[in-house]
Amino acid sequence: MPVTGYGGQNGALALDLQHMNDFSYNPADQTVTFGPGNKLADLDVQLAAIDRVMAYGVVGDIGTGGHIAIGGLGPLSRLLGLASDQVVSVQCVLADGSIVTASEYEHPDLFFAVRGAAWSFCIMTEIQMQTSPPPSAVTQFQYNITVGRIADLADTFKKWQVLIADPGLSRYFAATLTLLEGVMIFAGTFFGDDAAFNQLNLDLIPFGQEHLGITVTSRVVTGLIHSLSDLIYDIGGSIPAHFYSTDLKYTRQTLLSDAAVDQLFQYLESADKGTLIWFIVWDLNGGRIEEIPQSATAYWHRDAIHFQQGYVVNPLGPVSPVSRQFLIGLNQLCRQLRPGIDESAYPGYVDPFLQDPLTAYWGGNVPRLIQIKGIYDPRNTFRNPQSIPPPPGV
Repeated sequence: MPVTGYGGQNGALALDLQHMNDFSYNPADQTVTFGPGNKLADLDVQLAAIDRVMAYGVVGDIGTGGHIAIGGLGPLSRLLGLASDQVVSVQCVLADGSIVTASEYEHPDLFFAVRGAAWSFCIMTEIQMQTSPPPSAVTQFQYNITVGRIADLADTFKKWQVLIADPGLSRYFAATLTLLEGVMIFAGTFFGDDAAFNQLNLDLIPFGQEHLGITVTSRVVTGLIHSLSDLIYDIGGSIPAHFYSTDLKYTRQTLLSDAAVDQLFQYLESADKGTLIWFIVWDLNGGRIEEIPQSATAYWHRDAIHFQQGYVVNPLGPVSPVSRQFLIGLNQLCRQLRPGIDESAYPGYVDPFLQDPLTAYWGGNVPRLIQIKGIYDPRNTFRNPQSIPPPPGV
């Protein structure tokens, strides 16, 4: 059946795995095994039934196979790592039609590749992952900071950078900072009770500044993790139909200076967005993610302290060139303002306008991935415009 928007180019073959949605739990080793047809929302339901948790994203519409294949970030990632870090083994269909299991003990080179770059190497048909016990309490928070001018939010962003740069920041704390037209949303999850949450002393919220045209509304809810899943999904949102997104990595060494932040927010204030629906998300990383060596899996961005994710949306049709240029210009400005920031981007944010997508997505792991590609898919059966190629001459 012909479809559009899949495969990255005309004539690509896309496989529908939605019916591979089995799920089982092994209480002996506390692992779950499931098919890639499950969505993240399905994992929420299944894990709640056995009172276990894993780290993965909050957008329930996303499929587990694609999410885990490129890393998989979520609220528990600072505590447990990426979704792919919890993978114990993967059943794979290779380009020659053979079925193999990739794990630490079987096909370890393929196991390295599928944890961050799987779409270039195989079709994952079954995934085994380690689960963890749920935290005893969860505090979900959201602060909406409303302003007349976007530029007035620069000081809040400066405080956000101070917060996330603290090496002692609790890994039980997960948060995003989201900017929309006229409002900034500071939201996230603290895996502890309300009393422990209050001890964080978050000082980036500009309470009591109504005289500057700044107002704050808040929502803080404490409960059990599985009972808060609907609220988490509500904050996380769903996938828009027509959108363009970009991504940019910041490390502890490349956070912006105060002067650079002022210039960034002046750009966000004045630039033509080409649409009324746009938003920028800064997503906290670090914790357990950065403890794992960059050479341990294909996922490269262990050093990210936060990602800057830009979105422009057109509900009526394709995104305009003006909207795309707004996000491209945003990333160009950030690289100019802070030497050391490059094109590095989370591979889940597919951007056809990247100059060097392989390096942007997989960094220093690209040479090893190309070598592995030559072993398992020398004819480049599994490909898209930004996938790992086989070695030259293979």
